[in-house]
Amino acid sequence: MRIVQLANFHTPTSGGLRVAVDTLRAGYRDAGHDCTLIVPGASDAEAGDVRTLRSPRLPGGAGYRVITHRRAVLAVLDRLRPDVVEVHDKLLQQWVWAWSQPRGVPIVAWSHERYERTLPMLLPWAPRRVLGRATAGLSRRTARSCDVLVACSHFAVAEFAPYAAVRPVRIVRLGVDLAAFRPPVESPATSRRLRLVLAARLSPEKRPDLAVDALRVLHERGVDAELTVLGHGPRHDHLARRAAGLPVRFTGYLADRAQVAAELGAADLALAPAPAETFGLAALEALACGTPIVAHAGAAPAEVVAQHPGSGEVAAGVPGAFADAALRLAAVPRGMRRDAARAAAEAYPWSATISAALDVLAPVRI
Repeated sequence: MRIVQLANFHTPTSGGLRVAVDTLRAGYRDAGHDCTLIVPGASDAEAGDVRTLRSPRLPGGAGYRVITHRRAVLAVLDRLRPDVVEVHDKLLQQWVWAWSQPRGVPIVAWSHERYERTLPMLLPWAPRRVLGRATAGLSRRTARSCDVLVACSHFAVAEFAPYAAVRPVRIVRLGVDLAAFRPPVESPATSRRLRLVLAARLSPEKRPDLAVDALRVLHERGVDAELTVLGHGPRHDHLARRAAGLPVRFTGYLADRAQVAAELGAADLALAPAPAETFGLAALEALACGTPIVAHAGAAPAEVVAQHPGSGEVAAGVPGAFADAALRLAAVPRGMRRDAARAAAEAYPWSATISAALDVLAPVRI
């Protein structure tokens, strides 16, 4: 089978979406399929099984590019002549649907974001009513313009509840590299200081400010705690100012997964403050390293905690609630919480994700 993947927001330094798309592609190849990825880039280029299309950079400092030339996308599809197109972006999906119908090429659409939750945080100046109408229309068109619709959590599925009769949603949970992310061989020396870690893009929709504010609440309560922030993004300077006077260490973006795993494994607990995560790969990587999480109530990482008791706590999206949850976790013996966190992660190997994704593709292949 010849599969073509389409994705925006895919860069060498981007997070969960890039990891998911690249891991799926490798899994498809291992299963004997031909798979090509089309993504935005600084110039038109071809490298192995990846095609980049010259695309403008989005403002805001996150480094993302978005494909804006519809004809360029469709021209590449015509050359590749796929059996199935797997789309990882709602906007690109609208273009491809009209192309696919006369050619009989099925479209498998993956929903990785909930724009009705993220756009108000990214565009706080925009009228909520306008955003609401726009995102509802996008959800409706997404549900109607594909052959199979895939989401990674019940939280992600909820966006399409009004259209369930038109397009039921398949849940395929993402996975984690259990070999690269694992508890430290030797446990860090016991310390009375509570060590928190945040692994996230430093942008508004990830709510990194909530992690810093929770640390401040802990200090106001007399708790000796510190926070390590893994990642970069447009809110870095704002966050650094917000953290003034607190023991917060910013590592910037870490390309070395072993270094990321070491930082996650050295912490007592990880914070997952984003309210609109549709899966939360960074949270799962922390669990794989034996580090329990504090998850924002309602978002996808909270589903993992609910399904795997002991792997973390769920908190409302306010600093005091996150601080309370952190203290509850800290009261659990270290070995118990590490074992529970790792056990939760082991329920999500990438092999299971790839197997489920192949099951999705099987009925639509030509």
